[in-house]
Amino acid sequence: MLRKLVSVLFIAIPFFAFSQIKLGHLDVQALFMSLPEIAEIEATMKKLGDQHENEIKRMEDEYNRKLTEYQQGQQAWDDVIKKNRIEELQTLQTKMQNYYQTAQQTLQQKQEELQTPLREKIMKAMKDVGIENGFLYIFEANTLLFKSDDAIDVTPLVKKKLGVK
Repeated sequence: MLRKLVSVLFIAIPFFAFSQIKLGHLDVQALFMSLPEIAEIEATMKKLGDQHENEIKRMEDEYNRKLTEYQQGQQAWDDVIKKNRIEELQTLQTKMQNYYQTAQQTLQQKQEELQTPLREKIMKAMKDVGIENGFLYIFEANTLLFKSDDAIDVTPLVKKKLGVK
Protein backbone atom coordinates (compact mmCIF):
# COMPACT_ATOMS: atom_id res chain seq x y z
CA MET A 1 0.00 0.00 0.00
CA LEU A 2 2.79 2.40 0.91
CA ARG A 3 4.57 1.58 -2.36
CA LYS A 4 1.44 2.37 -4.36
CA LEU A 5 1.05 5.70 -2.57
CA VAL A 6 4.71 6.61 -3.19
CA SER A 7 4.41 5.56 -6.86
CA VAL A 8 1.29 7.68 -7.32
CA LEU A 9 3.04 10.67 -5.72
CA PHE A 10 6.09 10.32 -7.96
CA ILE A 11 3.83 10.22 -11.00
CA ALA A 12 1.56 13.06 -9.84
CA ILE A 13 4.25 15.49 -8.63
CA PRO A 14 5.60 16.35 -12.11
CA PHE A 15 2.08 17.01 -13.39
CA PHE A 16 1.33 19.20 -10.40
CA ALA A 17 4.64 21.03 -10.71
CA PHE A 18 4.18 21.54 -14.45
CA SER A 19 0.76 23.08 -13.94
CA GLN A 20 2.34 25.73 -11.68
CA ILE A 21 4.77 27.03 -14.32
CA LYS A 22 4.00 30.58 -15.38
CA LEU A 23 5.43 31.96 -18.59
CA GLY A 24 5.08 35.52 -19.77
CA HIS A 25 6.13 37.72 -22.65
CA LEU A 26 7.11 41.35 -22.84
CA ASP A 27 7.39 43.73 -25.81
CA VAL A 28 10.59 45.41 -24.70
CA GLN A 29 10.83 47.76 -27.68
CA ALA A 30 7.29 49.09 -27.24
CA LEU A 31 7.88 49.47 -23.50
CA PHE A 32 11.19 51.24 -24.14
CA MET A 33 9.56 53.70 -26.55
CA SER A 34 6.75 54.41 -24.07
CA LEU A 35 9.10 55.64 -21.35
CA PRO A 36 8.91 59.40 -20.76
CA GLU A 37 12.72 59.70 -20.78
CA ILE A 38 12.78 58.77 -24.47
CA ALA A 39 11.60 62.25 -25.51
CA GLU A 40 14.48 63.83 -23.62
CA ILE A 41 16.99 61.40 -25.17
CA GLU A 42 15.63 62.10 -28.65
CA ALA A 43 15.88 65.85 -28.08
CA THR A 44 19.47 65.53 -26.87
CA MET A 45 20.40 63.33 -29.83
CA LYS A 46 18.75 65.75 -32.27
CA LYS A 47 20.67 68.67 -30.80
CA LEU A 48 23.98 66.80 -31.05
CA GLY A 49 23.15 65.57 -34.54
CA ASP A 50 22.34 69.11 -35.66
CA GLN A 51 25.66 70.37 -34.26
CA HIS A 52 27.58 67.74 -36.20
CA GLU A 53 25.56 68.38 -39.36
CA ASN A 54 26.35 72.10 -39.09
CA GLU A 55 30.06 71.34 -38.75
CA ILE A 56 29.95 69.01 -41.76
CA LYS A 57 28.10 71.68 -43.75
CA ARG A 58 30.74 74.25 -42.77
CA MET A 59 33.51 71.90 -43.91
CA GLU A 60 31.69 71.18 -47.20
CA ASP A 61 31.22 74.90 -47.82
CA GLU A 62 34.93 75.52 -47.23
CA TYR A 63 35.84 72.64 -49.56
CA ASN A 64 33.46 73.86 -52.29
CA ARG A 65 34.78 77.42 -51.97
CA LYS A 66 38.39 76.25 -52.34
CA LEU A 67 37.45 73.92 -55.20
CA THR A 68 35.80 76.83 -57.05
CA GLU A 69 38.90 78.98 -56.43
CA TYR A 70 41.07 76.19 -57.81
CA GLN A 71 38.90 75.70 -60.89
CA GLN A 72 38.86 79.42 -61.62
CA GLY A 73 42.56 80.04 -61.01
CA GLN A 74 44.26 76.86 -62.17
CA GLN A 75 45.05 78.14 -65.68
CA ALA A 76 46.85 81.22 -64.33
CA TRP A 77 48.90 79.38 -61.66
CA ASP A 78 52.18 77.64 -62.05
CA ASP A 79 52.54 73.93 -61.22
CA VAL A 80 53.74 74.50 -57.63
CA ILE A 81 50.63 76.51 -56.71
CA LYS A 82 48.36 73.98 -58.46
CA LYS A 83 50.01 71.10 -56.60
CA ASN A 84 49.68 72.95 -53.28
CA ARG A 85 45.97 73.68 -53.90
CA ILE A 86 45.24 70.07 -54.93
CA GLU A 87 46.95 68.81 -51.76
CA GLU A 88 44.91 71.29 -49.75
CA LEU A 89 41.67 70.01 -51.34
CA GLN A 90 42.68 66.39 -50.70
CA THR A 91 43.49 67.22 -47.08
CA LEU A 92 40.09 68.88 -46.64
CA GLN A 93 38.37 65.88 -48.22
CA THR A 94 40.18 63.50 -45.84
CA LYS A 95 39.31 65.72 -42.86
CA MET A 96 35.64 65.69 -43.86
CA GLN A 97 35.58 61.90 -44.18
CA ASN A 98 37.33 61.45 -40.83
CA TYR A 99 35.06 63.93 -39.12
CA TYR A 100 31.96 62.25 -40.54
CA GLN A 101 33.07 58.84 -39.23
CA THR A 102 34.04 60.26 -35.85
CA ALA A 103 30.73 62.11 -35.56
CA GLN A 104 28.79 58.92 -36.30
CA GLN A 105 30.74 57.00 -33.67
CA THR A 106 30.30 59.79 -31.15
CA LEU A 107 26.54 59.91 -31.73
CA GLN A 108 26.23 56.13 -31.38
CA GLN A 109 28.23 56.17 -28.14
CA LYS A 110 26.15 59.02 -26.74
CA GLN A 111 22.90 57.25 -27.63
CA GLU A 112 24.13 54.07 -25.95
CA GLU A 113 25.22 56.07 -22.90
CA LEU A 114 21.78 57.69 -22.60
CA GLN A 115 19.80 54.50 -23.26
CA THR A 116 21.74 52.11 -21.01
CA PRO A 117 20.14 53.33 -17.75
CA LEU A 118 16.68 52.87 -19.31
CA ARG A 119 17.49 49.33 -20.41
CA GLU A 120 18.76 48.55 -16.92
CA LYS A 121 15.61 50.07 -15.43
CA ILE A 122 13.42 47.88 -17.67
CA MET A 123 15.42 44.76 -16.83
CA LYS A 124 15.10 45.44 -13.10
CA ALA A 125 11.36 46.08 -13.37
CA MET A 126 10.91 42.95 -15.47
CA LYS A 127 12.85 40.89 -12.95
CA ASP A 128 10.83 42.34 -10.07
CA VAL A 129 7.54 41.59 -11.87
CA GLY A 130 8.73 38.07 -12.61
CA ILE A 131 9.60 37.41 -8.99
CA GLU A 132 6.51 39.12 -7.55
CA ASN A 133 4.14 37.28 -9.89
CA GLY A 134 5.83 33.89 -9.87
CA PHE A 135 6.92 33.75 -13.52
CA LEU A 136 9.42 31.05 -14.39
CA TYR A 137 10.34 32.74 -17.68
CA ILE A 138 9.57 36.02 -19.39
CA PHE A 139 10.30 36.06 -23.12
CA GLU A 140 10.76 38.92 -25.58
CA ALA A 141 7.40 39.07 -27.40
CA ASN A 142 8.86 39.99 -30.79
CA THR A 143 11.02 36.85 -30.99
CA LEU A 144 8.33 34.29 -30.17
CA LEU A 145 7.56 31.80 -32.88
CA PHE A 146 4.19 30.91 -31.41
CA LYS A 147 2.01 32.51 -28.78
CA SER A 148 -1.34 31.09 -27.74
CA ASP A 149 -4.34 33.25 -26.94
CA ASP A 150 -3.87 32.29 -23.30
CA ALA A 151 -0.31 33.65 -23.17
CA ILE A 152 0.35 36.18 -20.45
CA ASP A 153 1.57 39.59 -21.60
CA VAL A 154 3.54 41.09 -18.72
CA THR A 155 4.06 44.43 -20.49
CA PRO A 156 1.26 46.12 -18.49
CA LEU A 157 2.72 44.80 -15.23
CA VAL A 158 6.20 46.10 -16.07
CA LYS A 159 4.76 49.44 -17.21
CA LYS A 160 2.94 49.71 -13.91
CA LYS A 161 6.14 48.87 -12.05
CA LEU A 162 7.93 51.64 -13.97
CA GLY A 163 5.07 54.10 -13.46
CA VAL A 164 4.38 54.35 -17.21
CA LYS A 165 0.84 54.72 -18.49
